[in-house]
Amino acid sequence: MRNKILFVLLLSVIQLVTINFNSLFAQKLKPAEVPSDVVQTLEEQYSYVKVTGWMKEGNTYIASIKDGSTNGKVYLSSAGEWIRTLFTVPTNELPSSITDYVKENYPDFVIAISALEEKEDESTHYYLEVKEDAVGAKPSVLTFSSTGTNKLLSRTDPDDFKDPTVKHPDKVEQAKAAAAEKQAQKAEAAKREAEEKAAAEKAAKEAAKAAAKTPAPKPATTSTASKPTNTASKPAEQQKETKSKKEKPEPVVKDEHGNIAIKANTVPEAVSKTLVKKVLHPAELNWFLVDSMYIARCLNQGKKTAVYITPQGVWDKTLTIMPEESVTGLMAKHLNDFYPGWRFKSAVKEQRADKDDKMMVEFYEKANYKAKLVTTVFFDKAGKLIRTVDPDYELGGGKSESAEDDALNKYYEKMNMTLDSDDASSVPENVKAAFKLKYPKVTNVEWTEDGYMNYRAMFYTTRGKEFCVYNSYGELTETWVMGKNESLSATIQDYLKKEYKNYKLKEFYTVKRLADKLTAYKVIVVNKKTQDEQELWFNLSGKPIEY
Repeated sequence: MRNKILFVLLLSVIQLVTINFNSLFAQKLKPAEVPSDVVQTLEEQYSYVKVTGWMKEGNTYIASIKDGSTNGKVYLSSAGEWIRTLFTVPTNELPSSITDYVKENYPDFVIAISALEEKEDESTHYYLEVKEDAVGAKPSVLTFSSTGTNKLLSRTDPDDFKDPTVKHPDKVEQAKAAAAEKQAQKAEAAKREAEEKAAAEKAAKEAAKAAAKTPAPKPATTSTASKPTNTASKPAEQQKETKSKKEKPEPVVKDEHGNIAIKANTVPEAVSKTLVKKVLHPAELNWFLVDSMYIARCLNQGKKTAVYITPQGVWDKTLTIMPEESVTGLMAKHLNDFYPGWRFKSAVKEQRADKDDKMMVEFYEKANYKAKLVTTVFFDKAGKLIRTVDPDYELGGGKSESAEDDALNKYYEKMNMTLDSDDASSVPENVKAAFKLKYPKVTNVEWTEDGYMNYRAMFYTTRGKEFCVYNSYGELTETWVMGKNESLSATIQDYLKKEYKNYKLKEFYTVKRLADKLTAYKVIVVNKKTQDEQELWFNLSGKPIEY
């Protein structure tokens, strides 16, 4: 009987473990089981990586990739849309401020996942999952900025989360001691206040007694006759002061275009309700009515924001003034490539009801620092270039204004947003057809010809700048993919520090020559004094080669 009970208990444990494991692990797939749209998107954005496996979790396909010594996972929808990418970061390479936060707030927990996360419309940041070291334990998800102080961006604990810090007696005692000290300070302050009040009352009583015992004053002399006059004059002075303290009219609030704010009680209820859905806690809120559009200007989480709502309460768009950190990696790469030495001025993020979101970045080109001439670039929500506005572009009839709020619309009105920048007039049709077959979703391609009937296409994906080289027969001969400077191998970085002390790294590419199956790194360095560029080639082991 005892053995039977043990067997039943063991069977229950096995079933429980099996359920937990099934929920933890996604379904493994063979490459042939992955939809072609998903594979196509992965190849477009990560053509230089090695795919080591596929998994499916719900409707999400997950590709395990390897980029040199770095492992990662790419998450894509069943329709072939990129969702996010995680590049593994060893826990011993995490910034100390992040690990210190985990130790303080999650004692005895383990870091199950630590990675750099890339998502659309977000700056690259650290992504961590921390949990108890037990099967089936639900993780807490933490994100930290990857620049500066590595501040905490978000923290999401599971519903049944119990703060692990309360398990430590020292923490509990510290909390109790702090509460007791606070209570003692409060009691001491109340005691002092009571003593001061009692002393004041006693002094007032003594003064009243002394006044009652004082003999009547002698007839007033010339020198003292003015005293009653002074006493009598006090009410008049008080009246004069009261008159001067009449309520001042409310200040007139205007926006930068001269529109006058309207009173909040004149805003339709449907409009106000829509604002509450879009901005939970607006600060410094002012309403404006421009044409037939209600515009709520406020601070949302410390950022200047303008929310556009129709009189029927339909949300149209939201404009937000963004910090420099909002410039994504793909945007920054474009600016670094075409405007070396650029300086950030401002950025406006536009979220639209039709989901045609945009980002406008204003900056100073190196040659325009002193003149303060602003160059403006528009990107779509994936970080791809839409249009560039040169510094001599004048907003509002020559006025120099900061591009924020509905000023963004004035830019749109002046621009042809259907710009097609493919320069493919001299490229053979078979070459263009071969490119479209391999990269059907890529737009804004720049073509060049090297004089030997080789055609190079330059374009941008979420990974940055890429090149494809085709011969005149439409055969793909080379691919170039720009890498992140910080991901350049330590071997090559050590070589540059030793052999090129007066140079700094500008950019590097992973180059694949398909005919002879050769892969190499092209590294471009710049002389710090002369700004002259030099190209260097390395094999995958980091040794210099002739290419």
